[in-house]
Amino acid sequence: MHRSLVSRLLALVAITLFITACGSNPAAITSDPSPVAPLKGSETTTTNPRDEQRLAMHPSTVGDIDAHRDVPFYQISGTIDPQGLTWQAQQTLTFVNHSGAALDRLYFRLYPNLPDMGGDLSISSAQINGVAALVQYEADRYIARLDFPAPIAIDATTTVTLDFVTTVPNEGGADLFGTLYFDGQSISLPTAYPLLANTQGGDWDLAIPNSNGDLVTSPVAMYDVTTTIPNTYTLVSTGTTTTTSPTETTQTVRVVSGLQRDFMLFVTSNPYVSAVVDGTTINMYYPNNDIDSANLALGYASAALRVFNTTIGQYPYNELDMVTSNSGSFEGIEYPGILLYSQDYFNTQPDFEDLVVHEVGHQWFYNVIGNDVQQRAWVDESLTTYTQVLYADAVHGIDAGRKQIQMFSTDYDQIRDTSDDLKLDSPIDTIGEDTYSLITYYKGALYIDAIRSQIGEQAFAQALKTYYADNRYAIVDGTAFVAAAQSACDCDIQPLYNQWVLGE
Repeated sequence: MHRSLVSRLLALVAITLFITACGSNPAAITSDPSPVAPLKGSETTTTNPRDEQRLAMHPSTVGDIDAHRDVPFYQISGTIDPQGLTWQAQQTLTFVNHSGAALDRLYFRLYPNLPDMGGDLSISSAQINGVAALVQYEADRYIARLDFPAPIAIDATTTVTLDFVTTVPNEGGADLFGTLYFDGQSISLPTAYPLLANTQGGDWDLAIPNSNGDLVTSPVAMYDVTTTIPNTYTLVSTGTTTTTSPTETTQTVRVVSGLQRDFMLFVTSNPYVSAVVDGTTINMYYPNNDIDSANLALGYASAALRVFNTTIGQYPYNELDMVTSNSGSFEGIEYPGILLYSQDYFNTQPDFEDLVVHEVGHQWFYNVIGNDVQQRAWVDESLTTYTQVLYADAVHGIDAGRKQIQMFSTDYDQIRDTSDDLKLDSPIDTIGEDTYSLITYYKGALYIDAIRSQIGEQAFAQALKTYYADNRYAIVDGTAFVAAAQSACDCDIQPLYNQWVLGE
């Protein structure tokens, strides 16, 4: 995530790709000879909707669906009205109680109701296993609670159906978190549905998130989402479109997500350009007919995807979308399979390349490997910021990578050894807004670089791959990377962890 990073003067080096601007139905433009995985209208011989989730996965990772068949399964069907600024839908969640304790209630997080989001999410009716249930709101309607007549046993399967309406703001963007918004051309709906809260051992995480950082920590799930929109718009979302059914005035689009931590919908009238990298289609939806900036962003993202596939591990999905919104309150924010950039920063800042690369890197660190983004934001942000170094090393040369490290160090020097210089393992609530990026991003990246310096290039390269392979689809803390690094070097880096992360 980038909300208010320090602007810098960097030389932007254009990456030449043969990319053609497309309208609402472009043919894919390939940047390499890799075959395109089937996206739209793909046939399946199965009737189990979970099996169809394979359609969203990269050909090399379709087997991951079978290995995670009992993750929460969201089936959502509804209509988005760009004029009324609403998404009206019915959601059926099927989940297995893996909390480790019997559950006598469920909690859903309603992110649009947070004051900083400026929207509204209202649940009109609920059913638990087909029986009507009462919805009770808590925490200023951020939480919806459903009580059970009898507890859900450990490992029991439960189905919850909710009818809801989400309303999106169209003003006050600069004073809001800014991602739930209608800017006149596009309606952005991130986490705009009731999301099951996290629970472990019967204890629920119901804390109201601090909007200085990312908001959503969630285990991986599968989403099967059907949406009707006017045919003058294009639906962009997490996952992959399987079918589109048009009428004279509307189109109904069905999307499957694959294994994702969250789901985002985005409805736009903007055109896009496309490329295919290592079997993954990248789409860049661009504003104001600015195709030059679109091609530049697509080039950066394509190069980053190729670098990270090699240095970290294969991106496990067959699609990655990039969109923009004119709300004016952030630079870029990652969502599973979709990256949201502010139009104010769309090729208008000297660090535009870094911004694009950073959000692409979050697909590995935040989405595939998850962490608690409120209590330990540094876990994903440190490695994601370091992907800018990996990218610079590969695309622009080792000297460019070292310049990135020097910039991080210079920024961090503003608070180094002062009272504002907190340990990395600090919750967002304890970090000042002005110092959040200096600690979570830059100090975190310098910690990763200190590990690289100690264990050497070969071991560091192996550590990245081991970390990714061992922790895909999991939620981890900072010790997981320590384990991967120590395994790769057969050495002790615990003192670095104690110094940088624990502040000892």
